Amino acid sequence: MHELESQLQENYDIKINSITNYRDMFIASTNNGKRLIKLTALKPERVYFIAEVKEYLLNNGFENIDKSIYTNTGVPFITYNNQTIYMSNFIDGRECNLDNREETIRSARLLANMHKASKGCICSENSISRSELGKLPACYRKRLDEIKKLKKNAQKGKLKFDNLMCQYVDYFYEQGEKAINMLDNSEYFELVGDAEKIKNISHHDFNHHNIFVQDKEMYLINFEYCCYDLKVYDLVNLLRRKMRKCEWNIFEAFNIINEYCKIEPLCEGEFELMKIMFTFPQKFWRVVNKYYNSKKGCTEKSYICRLQEAIDEIQYLSIFLDKFKSI
Repeated sequence: MHELESQLQENYDIKINSITNYRDMFIASTNNGKRLIKLTALKPERVYFIAEVKEYLLNNGFENIDKSIYTNTGVPFITYNNQTIYMSNFIDGRECNLDNREETIRSARLLANMHKASKGCICSENSISRSELGKLPACYRKRLDEIKKLKKNAQKGKLKFDNLMCQYVDYFYEQGEKAINMLDNSEYFELVGDAEKIKNISHHDFNHHNIFVQDKEMYLINFEYCCYDLKVYDLVNLLRRKMRKCEWNIFEAFNIINEYCKIEPLCEGEFELMKIMFTFPQKFWRVVNKYYNSKKGCTEKSYICRLQEAIDEIQYLSIFLDKFKSI
């Protein structure tokens, strides 16, 4: 750590008073304030892209982000022991509370302002950009195939999770097929074509862990997964997390979408795509995939609870989807 500290002080022209662990990162207390330090396996060109996206947002008036810190030579990272290390301004606040209606509404506004400011973002040759545009159909088909394969694992198993999986897997598989059929008949690729021209950025990890409240301001942090994609990807992420806290209350969804659209309007095709994304059994896939393929850090009981949550949502989500047409 002492050697790393010396490298940081030398390359960033700062004096580090102390370094503490924070999540999977470090917080450095410096003569220029607190800095967040991330050691990552990302390629330097990818870190360039992240930094340039944030610079583009700042230049377009979206300042509520964890600004990238550049080295003395104007580079947004250093390399140390075959790792890429980058530094950003530390937002010394707390995570957004999605149980709080006002904070959820503010999160929707924050997201809309970010999407609006990101339009036209073209990065330099130094960076490697990432695009998820046009990949949703293949992604859904792959995940549906994974569900089919995992069904065989469940049929061989004798634990409670296996039994619960076997009871409901056909229902969720049919929902996945329905979503894919809807997607095939939607305006998805027209929306993709428009987005390729507009060049707006998706955060791609828009959740309460990355929305920080500091004093009276709200900030969006951790752009590590940012890419070119449809803006509804982020909005659906926000809605899913909120809806699971309020039994898929359509009026809560309406308020969030309405606030977003005041800043960044959505077209009819985007509303239809959101419905398709809600139809696909994302949570079910994620839980069973982790259970049978990793099981890291969670007990059998916790996986059963997560699967039961997806099952309990069925009735509420069904009503929500019926009413979503009228939003």
